[in-house]
Amino acid sequence: MTEPHADERAVRALFAANTAAWDAGDARAFAATFTEDAEYVTWFGRHYAGRDAIESSHAALFTSYLKGSRLDGEITRLRFLTPDVAVVDGRGALLKGKSRRNRRNTKDYVYVAVRREGTWRFATFHNTKFHWFFDAMAARSERVR
Repeated sequence: MTEPHADERAVRALFAANTAAWDAGDARAFAATFTEDAEYVTWFGRHYAGRDAIESSHAALFTSYLKGSRLDGEITRLRFLTPDVAVVDGRGALLKGKSRRNRRNTKDYVYVAVRREGTWRFATFHNTKFHWFFDAMAARSERVR
């Protein structure tokens, strides 16, 4: 197995910092993983434009509905479109209490990471509910062809 190059390690570290900030309920640190002009779309379609909007929306959520929540996520694919742009595909869940990732709470997500002035940040985030049944049906129909 080959050692991941420095940029891959940096993007993975950014993903880990994003998760750690969420788990700590730290809206400022969470937003700091995004570019100033980032686009953030939630699984139910709410759109936030810019780091300030990401921070303020999450500050409110982390002190109310999402207080004490944590992320259980993984990178399923990481690819570089250019030396300064990476697409991060993943799957995970937002968890509270003793809950665990399952068929009902799993989401698929995509981040676009960009390097500006030597620093990696997320420029785009979008997630959607993962539908196990429809995924299995699509996979089955693809095998039939």
